[in-house]
Amino acid sequence: MTGIFLFSGTAMATDIFHNRPPNHAQNHQKVADAYRSNLERYRKNPKVLVLPGLLADCERQRVLVTVEATGLGPDSPCEHMMVGEDSEHAYEAILISMAQPGAIQQALGFIGKVPGTSVHPAGFRYWPRGESMELTVTGETGSPVRLEDLVLDRRTGTGLPPQGFRFVGSIWGANLYHHGKKVVAADIEQPMSIVSLFNTANTVLEVPRLVGQSEAYQNTTVNPQHALLAGALQTLVIEPMTGENFKGAKDLVLKVDANHFQFGEPLTGLERLKNLSFQLKAGAVVLNDLPTISSVMEALGRLDRHKNEYYLTLSWGGDVELGAAQALATLLATVDCERGVRVEPPLGGQFYYRAFTPDRDVLDRETRLYNPLEMVIIENRGAIAGRLVNPSAEATNEVRKLNPEPGGWAFANSRTLVKALHAEAKLAVKSGQRPGLPVILVHAPATLKYGQLVALLKPVLADDTTVYIYLNEPMPPTAKQ
Repeated sequence: MTGIFLFSGTAMATDIFHNRPPNHAQNHQKVADAYRSNLERYRKNPKVLVLPGLLADCERQRVLVTVEATGLGPDSPCEHMMVGEDSEHAYEAILISMAQPGAIQQALGFIGKVPGTSVHPAGFRYWPRGESMELTVTGETGSPVRLEDLVLDRRTGTGLPPQGFRFVGSIWGANLYHHGKKVVAADIEQPMSIVSLFNTANTVLEVPRLVGQSEAYQNTTVNPQHALLAGALQTLVIEPMTGENFKGAKDLVLKVDANHFQFGEPLTGLERLKNLSFQLKAGAVVLNDLPTISSVMEALGRLDRHKNEYYLTLSWGGDVELGAAQALATLLATVDCERGVRVEPPLGGQFYYRAFTPDRDVLDRETRLYNPLEMVIIENRGAIAGRLVNPSAEATNEVRKLNPEPGGWAFANSRTLVKALHAEAKLAVKSGQRPGLPVILVHAPATLKYGQLVALLKPVLADDTTVYIYLNEPMPPTAKQ
């Protein structure tokens, strides 16, 4: 498909970064004329959406976008396949869209596509989710080229796998110039990415794998066989993935409960998995034949990964001992991968499973790069209580007045924990400390019940604070004040 048929409504800002080709203004005018023509042509057709820079056809299930080649030279590193017209990062992109990022997101919604979710560590999402779309670009020759073939992976010398790009959808932001009106963040925040080669919350489409920004920049270059002439106008076609490379998304739920069978001796390590009862479900269908971890693993092994990607949500029972939860988390960490299952964020009011497999280097107060709060949990005859400590607090006279307890702030329930957190925040301000990262290290006994710790730390879980749980690990000694 050839021809120029679109126009960008974006204001043409001064190109101080030399991101646009020399003939950008002429291209802008060409698509402006075509846009006005298409408004008239399709004004009575409700199945076609005409926006500045694109056409979307819900009947044919495709979006057409006019794009402009940046002219990035062969072997040049790149982080984005396509950016918006006002992006300051076209020097590391292959294409400039003549449509706004938000317009493309709207167009995909018009043809019935629902945006997924990008990687968001603060919300414990470490896998991107969203329907994969096939993107091809067609120039004057009429020969379509998949976007994956426009770049090379330095490590393999080949293009990216033909797996399409995932419609994750850009997050929303507030446009301060329009009284805080909610807009697609990629429309107003740099780099105004539309198709990203790494995982980011501020893009419309991204690679369907885990890729960091530095990894993309170091390993992705322009393919010399498909280098595009600067300023060349192209038609980008966005369509749903089909064929052998298409994979659906399937949800799994693993319900984990305590097994009340009494063993003759205490279990340790992975043996603690015997203390658990499991049910693995896909919808209403139970996949494991027996309530054992071995039966769960056998069921996972039977899944058809050629046709589907599997996303696993954990549902923890309150009677599960923390030691058993740690044993399961250790095992899950080995299958939480692209070829295994992708563990979803935790259910509300529960811990992300990796809280039980923390980095032990963080315990070293002398070498760690940040200073999290710490707490120790103590169980006494079924009752639990805790103590909140800020190891980096300075022992000034003002601090001593605020916190007469050298061992930190004591708490016995979620209500008094809130008071302890507020007191610690006040103390930090008084002592001139900068706000720290929302991370808390928890030292707890392995025999404590999951539900007990959840109830105690309810205020922390509500704030999406990252919790690292160290079992039977004494808190390092606190410096005397």
